[in-house]
Amino acid sequence: MCSTSCPSPIPTGKQMDAYAQAIAHHRAGRAEAALAAARLAVAAATSDPMAHNLLGVCLIGAQQTAEGLQVLRGAVQRWPDDEGLVANLAIGLHNAGDQKAAWQYLRHLAVLNPASAAAFDRLGALSLTWRGDRDGAARLADRATRLAPQDAAIRINQSLAWAPQDLARTIRVLDVAIALRPEDPYPYVQRAGALLRRGQVYAALHPLRRALRLNPAHEDAGRHAQRCQRYHAASQSAAAHGPGPGDGLLLRGPFSTASGYAHMGRRYIQTLRKQGVPMQVVGVFGHETWGEEPLEAPVGAKAAINIMVPLAMEPIPSLATILYSMFEGPRISRSWARQSQTADLVIVPTESSRIAWASQGFPEDRLRVCPLGVDAEPAAANAPALTLVTGTGRRVDSYRHRFLNVSDAIPRKNLDGVLRVWLRTTDKDDDAVLILKPGKGGSENARRHLQTIVRQTQAHVGRSFAEAAPIVLVDQPLSEAEMTGLFRTANYYWSLSHGEGWDLPLSKAGAMGLGLIAPAHSSYLDYLDARFARMIPCTTGPAHLPYSAEPWEIFYGLDWWEPDEDAAAAILSDIIQGRDTALPDASSHLLGNFTWDQAAHKLRHILADAGLLRP
Repeated sequence: MCSTSCPSPIPTGKQMDAYAQAIAHHRAGRAEAALAAARLAVAAATSDPMAHNLLGVCLIGAQQTAEGLQVLRGAVQRWPDDEGLVANLAIGLHNAGDQKAAWQYLRHLAVLNPASAAAFDRLGALSLTWRGDRDGAARLADRATRLAPQDAAIRINQSLAWAPQDLARTIRVLDVAIALRPEDPYPYVQRAGALLRRGQVYAALHPLRRALRLNPAHEDAGRHAQRCQRYHAASQSAAAHGPGPGDGLLLRGPFSTASGYAHMGRRYIQTLRKQGVPMQVVGVFGHETWGEEPLEAPVGAKAAINIMVPLAMEPIPSLATILYSMFEGPRISRSWARQSQTADLVIVPTESSRIAWASQGFPEDRLRVCPLGVDAEPAAANAPALTLVTGTGRRVDSYRHRFLNVSDAIPRKNLDGVLRVWLRTTDKDDDAVLILKPGKGGSENARRHLQTIVRQTQAHVGRSFAEAAPIVLVDQPLSEAEMTGLFRTANYYWSLSHGEGWDLPLSKAGAMGLGLIAPAHSSYLDYLDARFARMIPCTTGPAHLPYSAEPWEIFYGLDWWEPDEDAAAAILSDIIQGRDTALPDASSHLLGNFTWDQAAHKLRHILADAGLLRP
């Protein structure tokens, strides 16, 4: 909470003393003293909105956020037209993560004061990060800039709003921010990042040098500069090898993270190394090595493969730009389509993703399909099944029907749908258990998301989870061997996702012999049909948050698939009640047709056909 949000002192006797002392303590960073004085100020003037405003600010400053927000909410109810109160409540809610309430109060603030640059600036930021409305974010950011053209922070937010849509405009806006705040390294680094996304590697070096002179320890500036050096070396190596296909490949991606793209990149690196393909690896997050063999030296590559979303792609001079990406809905966004145009070739793992790009006008002659591999985890083949127990102490392996779902706790994974179907379909006496593993585990955001949809689902269905078959939540990070052990605890894998680029956990489960239950949409149709899984029919509809008409920001303005929950309930009921006793086995099909060796051979074939890699 910014100290400038505090109103000016009120000259009214004892209250003036307490009020002025609270402001002085607050601005000096003495949170406890400020809070004590603010309480005295309110006691001296219970009907003064400015005193309540100050108390709310001081409570938040003293890390008593919930009470501070409660004070500010109560004050806004009493004085709904007080601009300072509404502003501080909106800022407090925004900082506390209650974006929906912050959005409502910021809109109210914009009505109270149409000249409030802060209101439109924060509305623009929320429009981008919370709603996913890039066009709306740009309009709001532009309005904030017109109201406060000399505010460097507002200019930087304007650059962020424009970055997904217009990199040239982003760079111009950052030039203004640099002129307004030349001592701040941040806009220099942002400018360099925008230039790298346009493929202007050498132009990016100038703002990076300025940033590093201002702060030699600036982490992002150092990472950007390191990438520039590697890009330069790769470009020189490509030029030295002359015309024709390359001897190796450059791979760029988030290889050190726990994301799906990172997993995909690591599998390709491991497999291409076994196949003897020389590689230069450029990690998004800095220096990365692979076992005993660093993969950082140039290898005469003529193609740079970006394993990531289009908005993070960076072209390299003298190398063909390859985007290897995927999408989980029927069509990609306009911003993805614009950035994809800078790629010479877009490779996707499924026909569904190919259609998603083509439907936004991307040239089909520059689209290729290269399926990924599935993971039966031979390295962890001897990993034992995990020992799990339900809330009553019964071992999970004692249940006849053990359903597993491994999903990030995000709306696209449709965990609310999974919970609705389970609550509607099962009873506490059923010989069945659902094992939920929310992605990587341990995330506070994931826990909050699950807690919220559990409450909403019980209210929606009109039934308590205590009445349904048990659910076991595995909410901690697991090693690769432990993940294999988790899969061994189950005999079915069930997805109700709204869309997948390539469902790694489900394909792994199928390769390990679990019975599969999957929606009939997106990537699932590339490697599954009724011969190998129980398929759930689907329709399409707008992407929105669970139990809400609000859009999910990642899919703003886009559709996704809606699995038929009645059909899913019937499939589960048939299994649990013994009417469906033998789900088909997909393991031979998946392991025979979708290996990482096959994926790497297909990738090499695509690049060789394009004249970018020696056969």
